[in-house]
Amino acid sequence: MTTRRWYDLVVLGSSLPALLCGALVGKRGFRVLVLGQGEPDPTYEACGRELPRAPFTFLAAHSPAARRIFAELTVHQVFRRRAVAVDPALQLVMPRHRFDLSLEAPDLSREIVREFPKVRRPIEEFHQTVDRTADELDQLLSRDLGWPPESFFERREFARLSTHQPFGKRGDALDPLRDLADHHPFRHGMGCALRFAGDLDPAQLNPFARTRLYTAWRRGSAKLEGGERWLRETLVERIRTFGGDVRLGERADRIRLNRGIATGVRLERAGEEIGASFVACGDDLVELMRLLPNRASFAELFEKMGEPRLRWFRYTLNVVIDAEGVPEGMGHDVVFLRDSHVDPALRPESLLWVQTGDERDGERVITVSAMIPRRAVEEIPGYLDTMRERVLASLGELVPFLGQRIILVDSPHDGREIQRLRERSLIGHDKPWTRGAATMQRVYGFPVLGALGVCALPVRTPIRNVLLCNRQVVPGLGAEGQFITARSAARIVASSDRRRRWMKRGLFTNVDV
Repeated sequence: MTTRRWYDLVVLGSSLPALLCGALVGKRGFRVLVLGQGEPDPTYEACGRELPRAPFTFLAAHSPAARRIFAELTVHQVFRRRAVAVDPALQLVMPRHRFDLSLEAPDLSREIVREFPKVRRPIEEFHQTVDRTADELDQLLSRDLGWPPESFFERREFARLSTHQPFGKRGDALDPLRDLADHHPFRHGMGCALRFAGDLDPAQLNPFARTRLYTAWRRGSAKLEGGERWLRETLVERIRTFGGDVRLGERADRIRLNRGIATGVRLERAGEEIGASFVACGDDLVELMRLLPNRASFAELFEKMGEPRLRWFRYTLNVVIDAEGVPEGMGHDVVFLRDSHVDPALRPESLLWVQTGDERDGERVITVSAMIPRRAVEEIPGYLDTMRERVLASLGELVPFLGQRIILVDSPHDGREIQRLRERSLIGHDKPWTRGAATMQRVYGFPVLGALGVCALPVRTPIRNVLLCNRQVVPGLGAEGQFITARSAARIVASSDRRRRWMKRGLFTNVDV
């Protein structure tokens, strides 16, 4: 089946950077189509309860890139009403230490004195460096630059604007924690916390990335009313308001090429062929390559930069408990390090990100995330089948009397039934295709990193008019990197049509939020 339907941009996937890119391009007056590509919703239903697929704290709340994009899309006022600063922004619990990352300077100073009196000065100097460099980096990240810079002019402009930042070209010239030993509890604990904030293999996070990710926590993460689901639904509504077409239930099974140039996509079920000037992929690169006739076009890119290597999966477990079972003083976001001498690659349940939801009908949902090494999932038979019990055992050391308070346990990733412990029953799920190991978020390592050591894959792919707009472009900056990626991809599309160049004058205007 063929059609004459045509769009300026077809977005593949409903990830945050993909939807942001679609909304920005639609705001510029271009015709946009978004295909869901089978990506599951951020939440799912279990026994009448809405549960998240992963913990979600909006760590880009104070990013200049996020503020400018929200202002451009005219959603900043709604966002401000729904976003609530979390204090303490982060709670680190580890053997013999419990540290609250308080938003107020006096409270933070007291925490440092209480937990780490012997190294008070280096830790206070670290926070001073973080605050000082944050303002310098905000000026860089607020610029309308292409990340990563690819053309000669982009590289020249990027080098000019980033010359005076203190971390150097590779992001490793300054280490704010240089006065602390590698295995000091504060350095080690914060390093563990940042594993959950970025989209890059934790072993590759350089001082620039670690400092910027810590800044995201330090300036106050935001708890959004409605969570990630509200954010995605708002972006979908914006795309439709700007005249775009959103089909989350459909997917493309082929990108149409003509002499190495993308000319559109083919829909999987209907066989409908849709023309497009640009195609932007919001999924991982491996998913993009499945839509192409062959991967020969990427051979030169892989020879130059290396091929992304899957390192970790992010596993989620939801535990519904009685509201009074949550310990008093437990923060909204807790990074729990059960044993500081155990490598998380060997026992991933020893390091958890624990997020506690609001009380509803006398119940609270505790969402737990663990990073599982790829080799364990793929090479050890039945590995995921035991993760639920291992995570619960670790969580029980953080939450006293957990076993007496549990109402329901479920994971969207291990393929097992929903456990209703009080009734001692197992409940099947009505949409099994939205569950299983394939739905876990993937974390990649990259042989070569680009600008400032936080960029990986280019937005422009070797196939002309095919763009990458996913977590693999600026993985070192986490949520902030996703906004930067969306802005970079939208910038390319918006500048492609000379007849609409005049519209760029209002692109990403500087609006205070």
